[in-house]
Amino acid sequence: MKGNITTRERCFVCNSNLIHDERRGGCFCPNHPQVGATSFIVRFGKDVYRRFPSYKEACDFLTGLRYKTCEGTYDPNDYRKENPNGFNILSEKYLNRKKTKKSYSNICHYIKVAQEHWGDTNVKYINGADIEDFLFSIDNISEKTRNNYKSTLSDFWKYIYKRKVITIVQMPEFPEIEYELGYRNVTTWEIQNQILEQIKEDSKNPKQWFGIELLSVYTKLRPADLLKLTEGDIDLESGMLFIHYPTKKKNSLLTVRLAPGHVEIFGQLKEQYPALPTVKFFRHIDGIKGVQRDAPFGEKYFYKAWTAACNKLEIEGLDLYGGTRHTTTTEIGKMQGKEAAKKHSGHRTNKAFERYCQMDEVESADMAELIIKKKAKAEVIEFKKGDSNRLQ
Repeated sequence: MKGNITTRERCFVCNSNLIHDERRGGCFCPNHPQVGATSFIVRFGKDVYRRFPSYKEACDFLTGLRYKTCEGTYDPNDYRKENPNGFNILSEKYLNRKKTKKSYSNICHYIKVAQEHWGDTNVKYINGADIEDFLFSIDNISEKTRNNYKSTLSDFWKYIYKRKVITIVQMPEFPEIEYELGYRNVTTWEIQNQILEQIKEDSKNPKQWFGIELLSVYTKLRPADLLKLTEGDIDLESGMLFIHYPTKKKNSLLTVRLAPGHVEIFGQLKEQYPALPTVKFFRHIDGIKGVQRDAPFGEKYFYKAWTAACNKLEIEGLDLYGGTRHTTTTEIGKMQGKEAAKKHSGHRTNKAFERYCQMDEVESADMAELIIKKKAKAEVIEFKKGDSNRLQ
């Protein structure tokens, strides 16, 4: 059978090696049978070399290795000094794979907290109960954040499963965490218009206002989608935007059919700020302190303009998503019904159609035109300072 028990001790009488005698339960001198070892070593192939203070411990350990070998679960990495299957080492490799993710800072935080808890513990010895105890030991966090911890750990265990560190049998069960997402504040088209007018007045770059205007009309668009838009992605002849690799649809194409008024504005801006087809459309212009000409807008550039306008108007608790996408979707729902709002926002359920037919329907431009007309009729009212009821 694979493996053996040895010792580094020698006979104190004749200096001979002490030989393992399983029948007698120890290591003894062949010439002086009364001389036996007091410490033992288990050797198991080239991978395992472990010391023990008693023969029983050494024998139990060797029996366990042989059992795992027969069972098919033996992994030499479990017994190496550097502990390659430890949580710390594997989770650092996992973090290295996640560095390109936008949510990396959050993922890193969740993993670092888990590293403090489990340290070098072999991942094979962390079960579902251990994970549950860890998750519910974290104080002063919301249940949504607790669920984010769980999702990150679940993704980590899937990662080590794909690396064949664990088997499907060793995959832990993750606990259910119940939580409810809060609703974003929404407003009316009247107040949305007022905020957009304030942004238009304050923005030194007209593209900053125009980007937020587009977000308030084409609710399938997200800020990150607009930032990807290049000059070549705008087809003025067909009145279409083509956004490659959109935020919520990886490896696909998002198309948006524009209302005529927006096609005209795109044309004016392209003529005023000409550039090659590969250049980002939403980019900085000359004369703005702290930014470089033709540098693409930053991730929060639209959000900052929206927040600044809300602060100037003393409107509280209304973020960019709530004031544009969510407000317009709600208003469409009131005006045309939920299905129309769902269709215009791009929340479709037919995944097969989504995959093979990426072109936007013509009627979405009609809906955009309707939104523009309704918004135009929405009076830009004088907003009294501190009037929070307008956000309801």
